[in-house]
Amino acid sequence: MKRLYALLFALPLLLFPLTGLAEVSVYTQGSPEVQTEDIFPILSDSSGYVEKWEFYIYTRPYEIRIKFEISNFAFSKNEGKVSGYVKKFGDDGNAVQEYKISKSYKSSQWTASKDSLNLKFGDYTLTLDQATNEFHLTGLYEKGTFDVVIPSNYWKPGTGNVIFGDSSKNIFKYAIMTYHQPVTSSVVVEDGVSFRNEGQAYANHYATTMAVYDMFDEVADYRKRSDDLLVEFRYYVPNQKHQAQPFGFMFVAWQGVPILSSTHIDRTTLDTWLDEENYSYEIDARQKIVAPDDSTSGNRAEFVMNTADPVPSDPYANLPTFQRNVASRFAKPIEYSIKIQWDLLLHVDGMDAKIPESGSYSLTRMR
Repeated sequence: MKRLYALLFALPLLLFPLTGLAEVSVYTQGSPEVQTEDIFPILSDSSGYVEKWEFYIYTRPYEIRIKFEISNFAFSKNEGKVSGYVKKFGDDGNAVQEYKISKSYKSSQWTASKDSLNLKFGDYTLTLDQATNEFHLTGLYEKGTFDVVIPSNYWKPGTGNVIFGDSSKNIFKYAIMTYHQPVTSSVVVEDGVSFRNEGQAYANHYATTMAVYDMFDEVADYRKRSDDLLVEFRYYVPNQKHQAQPFGFMFVAWQGVPILSSTHIDRTTLDTWLDEENYSYEIDARQKIVAPDDSTSGNRAEFVMNTADPVPSDPYANLPTFQRNVASRFAKPIEYSIKIQWDLLLHVDGMDAKIPESGSYSLTRMR
């Protein structure tokens, strides 16, 4: 049930400028620059409400991933959850131990405020110090505690806000909160011994009051981070209810500085793959993505997938028959993890660069 929950109600959602679709208003509210209010909780009563603050803390010798989540799902109301891990690395750079984190909280067991970022979920806290503009995270894991301070480095597409229909209550919000910033402080205590860590961090925030299957037939996302480079793209195929063309965004940063931001994605299918075992879904396994910069004419990125190896999985596979049948009335999702070799071709301010890399992107078909 956890994977079903994550899929149907917790996938990150983004919408971008559409034409001829009155029922979706894109980037009509807010500032194109990230404001602190953009990452404050919206605390909606909507049945489709999901909100997350997700941190990837790429430090050594301990790496931390931690996600704070609020949701309304099924018969639960304003349920809180903290999930992630603390991963320990050896002197050779390889991971030697991973400690999972997974805690759920009823509405009476966590606190948050609409006018600040100050979350307390049991023994886990997330705050934003608006004087220093730093995030502070604390929590427990199997062997001890962690205490991390991270500088912010904001970005969002457009205003980051999308309104569905004629009600401002039907909203989606998205922002990247930090990327390629040296962590100010990270202390992990294991069995009473303190370890100081060095490295960088990535974090994002997204919130929606609508379930993902109400909007899309297909969603895909990819993010690649190295010591210098951050590449992120996402695209979405709306369902017939919205009668809109596919859309997405691409964001490229070098050493913590954005060099390209595009909300106008032009995708060309280079190769398809037929999943004969799962609803005969035909997916775009290999693609070319062209993304012109939103603010500087002539700047653009081309993301070319040279190879692709899709691996499908069924998020309903472990559900009891009754739950599977009920869930299938809304969507028939199959998740694809697609390993790719790719080239990123950049044309920025009259200069050209070609970056070859590899990774794995996620694609989910709903129906």
